[in-house]
Amino acid sequence: MSTRTRRLVAALAALTTGLALTACSTPDSQSSTATEGSKGALAWSFPTQDVNIWNSQLTLMKPIIEDAGYEFLTDSPNFDVKTQVNDWESWVARGDVKAIGGFPADVDSVVAVTAQATAANIPVIGYAVKWDGVDYATLISNYDAGYSVGKAAGEWIVATYGTEKIDVALLADTTSQLGQDQLKGLKEGLAATDASITVTDLEAKTRDDGYKQAQSNLVAHPNTAVWLGIGADMIHGARQALIDSGVSATGGKHYVSATDADNEALDLIKTGTDMWQTSFAWKAADLAEANAKQLISAAEGTISGDITVGVTQVTKDNVDDFRTE
Repeated sequence: MSTRTRRLVAALAALTTGLALTACSTPDSQSSTATEGSKGALAWSFPTQDVNIWNSQLTLMKPIIEDAGYEFLTDSPNFDVKTQVNDWESWVARGDVKAIGGFPADVDSVVAVTAQATAANIPVIGYAVKWDGVDYATLISNYDAGYSVGKAAGEWIVATYGTEKIDVALLADTTSQLGQDQLKGLKEGLAATDASITVTDLEAKTRDDGYKQAQSNLVAHPNTAVWLGIGADMIHGARQALIDSGVSATGGKHYVSATDADNEALDLIKTGTDMWQTSFAWKAADLAEANAKQLISAAEGTISGDITVGVTQVTKDNVDDFRTE
């Protein structure tokens, strides 16, 4: 297994929403109500339900899976590796689970339980990554997402500043392959334009990280005009630090963007005047449909390959297509 897949911790930090299916800690208590004549259960696991894009997918997957005649099981391990593994082991032991899918907080930790599932004739579907024992997945174009955000930012720099050299800050969680791929995309997207830039890499996962990193970076590079990240929350933090430093959100000389767009970001983009002008994001509905299709087809023995879901540019004219509530 590549070392780049050994620590896959979520980097799509986004605004916590009220869409949570449940806050219970055991997978059985989080199951949907089985319908009469159920074909069995399908299970899906994210590291937490407190990330908007993940939680929204679970909400949207539930009716699709129940309409197909299955009970839907979820969990919320809150990034605790042992809890997630225990949840998966519980699903394998139930006896009625026909397929399991999800995104491990740590890839290596689920290899053994994946083998247990396989031995019990329960297929396992990956999300964003595959690991030993997983043949099929819902894949997301991490590099392409970063590249799109970087290229759009570079084009804005050229249009706004011409040949003037501009400081750019990039926020990412580089402990994960997802973060590494998106950061590479951000850099190469910027490089694909004629923008004259100096780039600073900043490590961040959360809104608080984004705020603190931006504060520190503004001391070292007070003229940083562009802030790009791999999650909405970290960019919300950086944007607030800019505003607190005296920058006008609508002054036209600063630009923030991310490979994500929560409802808060959508509201800013919709104004058409904020420094947050655009994002490139996955639609929760597209991801949910792909996940549900993979689970159902795996359970029924008809799965035939990966499904790759790409990002779409968010503009003030299409923000409502990305709302999750």
